[in-house]
Amino acid sequence: MKFWLLLYFLLSNAVAESTSVISFYTAGSPEAKVDSVGKKSNELDQKKLFNMIRKGVVAIDVIAHVIVNKQVNDKMWHGTGFIVDLEHGLIVTNAHIAGELAVCTYRIKFGNGQMAEAKLEYTDPCYDFAILSVDPSEIPLYCIALKCSEDPVSLNLMIYSMGNSSRNEFSTYTGYVFDTESILWLKSLPEQSFQFSGLTVGGASGSPVFNSGGDVVGVLYGGKLVSGAALPISYVTPVVEAVKNGRKFTRYFCGCVLDYAAIQDSVNSGAMPKEAANELENKCPNSNNKIVCVSKKLTAYGANESEAMAGDVVWTVNGEIIGSNLKKIDEIMLKNPGKNLVFTVYRDGLKKEYELPVYELRADTKMKMLSFAGVTFFESTNELKINLGKSSGGVFFVDSEMGSPFAEITSPSNGKYSGGAFQLISIDGHKISSLEDLWTIIPELLKKKILTIRFARLGLDSQEFSIIVKYTSDFAIPVLYSFDQENKRWIAKHIES
Repeated sequence: MKFWLLLYFLLSNAVAESTSVISFYTAGSPEAKVDSVGKKSNELDQKKLFNMIRKGVVAIDVIAHVIVNKQVNDKMWHGTGFIVDLEHGLIVTNAHIAGELAVCTYRIKFGNGQMAEAKLEYTDPCYDFAILSVDPSEIPLYCIALKCSEDPVSLNLMIYSMGNSSRNEFSTYTGYVFDTESILWLKSLPEQSFQFSGLTVGGASGSPVFNSGGDVVGVLYGGKLVSGAALPISYVTPVVEAVKNGRKFTRYFCGCVLDYAAIQDSVNSGAMPKEAANELENKCPNSNNKIVCVSKKLTAYGANESEAMAGDVVWTVNGEIIGSNLKKIDEIMLKNPGKNLVFTVYRDGLKKEYELPVYELRADTKMKMLSFAGVTFFESTNELKINLGKSSGGVFFVDSEMGSPFAEITSPSNGKYSGGAFQLISIDGHKISSLEDLWTIIPELLKKKILTIRFARLGLDSQEFSIIVKYTSDFAIPVLYSFDQENKRWIAKHIES
């Protein structure tokens, strides 16, 4: 459970605890009467707000029929979503609720108790959100589509969240935003998130975070016990528009992992001049002592060949000052799809300019898997490229079911291989470079009881091994799963001995 890939299956929690304002007035005083009337009025307004939001929130039950992480004991989980388009039946939730590297089915429960089956429309290759769809004719007339806010989240904003917290369907929490530039690193690439006061409760993942006007400002995806974290809704809205109009949405990446650095530390270390920090304070007064910097260059994306260096303090991208607004870089890439980015950075106190190529992040490699002999194999993903530099093709696996011939490799208790993620190199001398290669030789493997497997353990200290395993082919029926993008459903292809 230590390896990064298991983050695919961490079911992040959420949300916020109730808060109240205590007035220190003497009972019976005029101030107390005014406060009492005002409080009653606010409660009535809040009730109307929650009644409205409930019409757009759904509870989601998920069943994982196939999952790469066999160590996830519970193949059923629950979460939350919210309707964003009635005409096309679109529902926003988290990617980790929709399931990544897993074959899942979804059941939706609306606020009036009616149920419907849902399909997977889109999973973002970078950020923790996904879009499901239901047949519009199955959406109750009771329901509404929630409006997505066009305004950025601000500090101390009062927000609310409604969701399936601990299976308490449509429970509501109140909180206040205390940070608008957070990175929790639950994904391989940073997501600029906002945090708000609240108690983390499982099942609220995917809940809408909304303001007092009922506009959704974020999608809740995790927390830190005493706070909730949400993805700004502006990450989601362009994808919703693309799906509604039948267009493919493409997410781009600059080849470098970006993070935050403290402005004061950057000045004191000589990375950037004091004059630049003063200018930033004037132009971006809410930076909260944060500025975007280059955390690492990724060889799998060719960034090692660029002029970028880890530690570069990002000043502008395509001429726009970034400050602590990490999300602005994503917006710039969407405005200029596929075009190089011009970075102006500070390095050792001096300003430097260079170009970075952009790369398309793909989600389709997660939409094809092969289950065989108690293991689910998959091809290279964005996460493998980012974390391990695996840019070339290959077939990989993480763990196996009990009794699988691969259990000797994947068991965390086996100190010899130490668990983690592995690349399958060959079986019985047949080189494996793709799932198709493995699928092709399976009929031959089904006739055998002993296999010679060559594999590599992935990590900073990659090593190659070879073992001989015994297995019973009667219980190793292989299935190739592929996602039909047109019909939004999984297709299972079998080979039997």
